[in-house]
Amino acid sequence: MLIFYFKEAVKILRRSSFATFVTIFITSFAITLTILSVFILFEANLLSNRIKKSIEVNIYLDNSLPTEEIQHLQNKIQNESGVLSVELISKEKAIDEFIRETGNDFRKVLDSNPLPNSFVVKFQPNPLNEINIESFASKYKRTNGVTEVVYDYKTVLKLLNYLKSSERIVYIFSFILIFLSLYLVYSNNKVQIQNNRNLYLTMKLVGAKTISMKIPIVLNGVIIGLISSIICIIINNLILILLTKFYYNLNFLPRMQYINILILVIGILLGLIGSIASSNKIHKVLDS
Repeated sequence: MLIFYFKEAVKILRRSSFATFVTIFITSFAITLTILSVFILFEANLLSNRIKKSIEVNIYLDNSLPTEEIQHLQNKIQNESGVLSVELISKEKAIDEFIRETGNDFRKVLDSNPLPNSFVVKFQPNPLNEINIESFASKYKRTNGVTEVVYDYKTVLKLLNYLKSSERIVYIFSFILIFLSLYLVYSNNKVQIQNNRNLYLTMKLVGAKTISMKIPIVLNGVIIGLISSIICIIINNLILILLTKFYYNLNFLPRMQYINILILVIGILLGLIGSIASSNKIHKVLDS
């Protein structure tokens, strides 16, 4: 009997292949935006904090600055409001990092080490903004023993501002597409019921139960939701893998399994709700 239901569900898909394609496309888009909405709701703040913690200000020191003054300056920076950590990069450590990043060892041609001691300063996520960083950098540019203050944060903060300003738009479009997805599954199945009115009347005459007529329609909706979910999982996994590859601080791979399960649940629910609503129209066909 299960095979019969499945075959009937596939027939419904084939009878309206274009409508099914459109429904799957819209449903996939709806799932994607729903996942994005859930991400923004639960993860955006964590992601924002993680990105802000990755912002660094490099403070380069005069080579003549004695060890006591370096330690005093480090303590002073660490006690600044909003500072998360201050790491001293010694001249020797700077050489190792230079070789690791460039693959070149200038010690083969230079007798002395031209690289200065420096501090790498990271900040508390809140309240971190452009004004805070500019104020901090300006203050230490004028400090004795500091030769240069280098930072690059504007692109990161702009990205965070865009993310925050886009939240409401994502929520609205997500709601619209969820509704549209439900409506398409509902209307597609409703049309199929109307087109097969004589079939359902014949089934009623031979004693078939209404539930037997509904199951293929509900199964059709579940199949649409499942196909849409699989498409979203493939695209979502590719995006997360690429993000993790290019931005290693944003490692979503440990959560990928949970995200995939959520996508499956949302897709199947969208197909199930729309198809259950449309299957109730069979009563109207049988009673007419």
